Amino acid sequence: MNDNVTPFPGGAELPENPLQLAPHRSGWCSHPAIVLDHHTRSVHCADLKCGAVLDPFNYLLNNANTLQRAWSNYREASRQASEAAERVSVLKKEEQRLRAMVKRLQEKSGAVVNVRAKDSV
Repeated sequence: MNDNVTPFPGGAELPENPLQLAPHRSGWCSHPAIVLDHHTRSVHCADLKCGAVLDPFNYLLNNANTLQRAWSNYREASRQASEAAERVSVLKKEEQRLRAMVKRLQEKSGAVVNVRAKDSV
């Protein structure tokens, strides 16, 4: 050993590490089903390959966020559907008005007008 290096006091060997990390499972699980253990008050993924222990609050928060997004998407889709229905009804009324106008003009002029063909007769 070098003369300039002072050994650390209490040079005994380090004790065994009491902490151990679980190996990280490869892949991704969306935890489609869960198991609630009322005895240990824990939430586990029901997938046997995953089996992860989930934080109950985070699980509820994620589900609440998912439900909130689903409801807002539903409201937006309903709003768009009602707007489209309103536009369709306006267009139908306009079509009726234009058909009546064409009919009145045909009766007035006596000429036959084909509104469906590209070339008029």
